[in-house]
Amino acid sequence: MEERLHRRKVGGMSFLMGGDGSPLLLLHGAPGSAHTWLRVGSRLTTRFRVIIPDLMGFGASDAPAGGGDLEDQAQAVRQLLSHLRITHLYLGGHDFGGALALTLMRLYPELTLRGLVLASANLFTDSRLPLALRLAGAPGLGHLVAWGMAGNGLGLRMIYENAVRNKDDLPWRDFRRHRAVGGLRQTRRVFRRGLAQRRLRDAEVEAAMPHIHCPALVIWGDEDPYYAVAVGERLRATLPDAVLKVYAFTGHFVPEERPIETAEDIILRFDH
Repeated sequence: MEERLHRRKVGGMSFLMGGDGSPLLLLHGAPGSAHTWLRVGSRLTTRFRVIIPDLMGFGASDAPAGGGDLEDQAQAVRQLLSHLRITHLYLGGHDFGGALALTLMRLYPELTLRGLVLASANLFTDSRLPLALRLAGAPGLGHLVAWGMAGNGLGLRMIYENAVRNKDDLPWRDFRRHRAVGGLRQTRRVFRRGLAQRRLRDAEVEAAMPHIHCPALVIWGDEDPYYAVAVGERLRATLPDAVLKVYAFTGHFVPEERPIETAEDIILRFDH
């Protein structure tokens, strides 16, 4: 099924693309890569034109010219969409990719959003983060914490053990595909800078949500150790036209832990 998506590279950004129909852009989180959405996207190519990029600095993409923050990543994604001549699209994001999806729409209002998928994405300024994530964004100490959490192979393995509940559908041999050196470095940068600037960043994202007037799908794991299901319920209530799907025996990496259910729910929500 993976052969339905073919890898390309434009302007330093590597991406998977395949299928026919309306464009569906899927954005990964940190840690992550295009592999985050690979099995979901492969199942959607009969209904959508699926595009799954490695964000700048992740996977097979080049290092970002700037710091790789949300605005830098959004600019790179916008350039990819311009190259592909896409102006109307469905859009999905997991974790950091959820905030990136809304930042993309906020910065480039000329894009027309037909549907939105948010997976395990905490977009509220007042949501409490786990202690380790709060420390990763702290001055000074944050560098060491971020390096220990996700800046090396051992840290990535610790994330896997802690945050992946359904290890049958997402074994370590698959999750470790996110272990590219550049991706670990960029994940460390996202943890430090993104968390340090979180309240300002999420305030803009949070303010945009009530103005997303398109069908939305929020998907969550019932055993997510980072963000409780209550955050997903709040997203559903904040977005004007959203439904929430909670998957049992599932952790933080929903698209990888539940690819079949995720693909089916996207089709049911958006396929007219």
